Amino acid sequence: MSVSRTFGDIEAKKQKYNGNPRVVIATPDIKVFKVEDNYDFMVLGCDGIFDKLSNSQVVQAAWESAKKGFTDRRQLIHSNCGLAVEGILKASVNEKTLDNITVVVIAFKYFRKKLKTEMDEFQRALNRQNQVADQSLETLDSSIIEDSFIAD
Repeated sequence: MSVSRTFGDIEAKKQKYNGNPRVVIATPDIKVFKVEDNYDFMVLGCDGIFDKLSNSQVVQAAWESAKKGFTDRRQLIHSNCGLAVEGILKASVNEKTLDNITVVVIAFKYFRKKLKTEMDEFQRALNRQNQVADQSLETLDSSIIEDSFIAD
């Protein structure tokens, strides 16, 4: 059944023609909200996405994919949105959805800032790990040198 055709298909909707008035509704779910400074992105998706994934699973799939792909601070935000879309689509397919899976990710200003912050935090953690590893190697080298002097 073609959804767009069904909106105006009288036989599909009217009971007197053996139709079902609730087969496909043309009344969308609409939510109005003010975009705040701390909003990062919005996901618009069809039922094929949300029949298999919860809102939090969709957000998690989007963030994980966007963060993995954010490798350069000068990277275009469009590529990060594309990675987020890809992550959501893959998560839906992994849940074995059999429906249409259409999704759009709309980034707000905070999305890029949050990705940069995440990248900076990751880099700091990596630097800390490298410092600890360097200190451990220095300690190990010192003890090996000391042991070789004691053995001589």
